[in-house]
Amino acid sequence: MGEDNWTPFYARQRDGREDFFRLHDGVPDWLKESLWSWLSAELATWKSSSTGGYFDPNVAKIREVERLIRIGIGWSGSGEKYSGRLNGLAALRAVLYKNDMAFLTAVDYRLSFLAIERDRAKIARLEGILKDSASKWRVSEISGKPGLGERIDETVQMAAESLATKEARAGELLADAWRHAFSMNRDPSAAYRCAVRAVEAAAGPALTPSDQMPTLGKMISVFRDKPEKWDFAFTVDSAVDPKKVLLQMLQLLWTNEYSRHVDPGLDSPLHVTQGEAESAVMLALTVTSWFSSGAICMRDGVSQRS
Repeated sequence: MGEDNWTPFYARQRDGREDFFRLHDGVPDWLKESLWSWLSAELATWKSSSTGGYFDPNVAKIREVERLIRIGIGWSGSGEKYSGRLNGLAALRAVLYKNDMAFLTAVDYRLSFLAIERDRAKIARLEGILKDSASKWRVSEISGKPGLGERIDETVQMAAESLATKEARAGELLADAWRHAFSMNRDPSAAYRCAVRAVEAAAGPALTPSDQMPTLGKMISVFRDKPEKWDFAFTVDSAVDPKKVLLQMLQLLWTNEYSRHVDPGLDSPLHVTQGEAESAVMLALTVTSWFSSGAICMRDGVSQRS
């Protein structure tokens, strides 16, 4: 927010607080001009002049956005003159202001050209604009590049990013699952599939270390048959058995990925829903963290084949 810890007067009233902090999808009116200011600078080239400098619209970048986002901006100029290039940029602006998804996609596309370390200031400016506007979208790291992702609890976001950098295989798969579930380009079935594979990569060395082709289904069977072979950081209390809870979490993740098989029933869904994918990724984050941290490990002296 522009001023730290400041809340508008209306939001300090009894009926205004909930509305002020509610996240907004799309590009609400109060976000448009600031977001365009950021995007238009990324579609132009800075040129020095006797008065200091100015942004000169880049025709190639404008046409590229037009092609890749599949929008016609109704501008047929060549951009040979500066005034013509301004007209092209204005034509793009007019179209994006009427199409929120195209607007956000254009921002996401140009954001992908920035380098996380080199362009920190540009990235921080965009994130500040989105945060101030209570946008549902934030700047995230998508496959090693900055991109728009859904704004979720920052603690959860940090945990996912931390795990992605610490665990090579499981972290890479979890990052892919996160991208498919929460980025602008969503694929729920792919998100669920990567979530399962992330757990397999993290749990395999602990549950089925000698298996060259481990699957979550095999791991569940092994763990269910002889849970006493493993230690868990949680101890048994009077209400629940931690190992049974873990087993149920693994089963929940495994059995609900129904997109792996085709059900002959005509009413059966062919793909997991967005909600199911998001839940699977969150569940995988917890389980993967447990196995990666050593919270679940084979007891000393227990044979891998016993």
